[in-house]
Amino acid sequence: MRSNQSLTFGIWRAMWNESTFIHLYLKEYQGNGVQSYRKVFPRAKYQGAKSAASRMLKKPSVLQVMKYKLEKMEGVNKS
Repeated sequence: MRSNQSLTFGIWRAMWNESTFIHLYLKEYQGNGVQSYRKVFPRAKYQGAKSAASRMLKKPSVLQVMKYKLEKMEGVNKS
């Protein structure tokens, strides 16, 4: 039973990390994946953050959320 609880927490934490990364990537750091990744994972070294950010930006779940947020931002700007 404990392994199910930690798995659920692990999945939740990964989703939160991805969501935070996307927010930082689109807003605060304006497309800088390395800085966005290092903000979410402060102990990451530059080269590790560079490759991890690249991998994260290729994930289908991240791409889907980014597409949705960009469409939403475009709709707000048109209004």
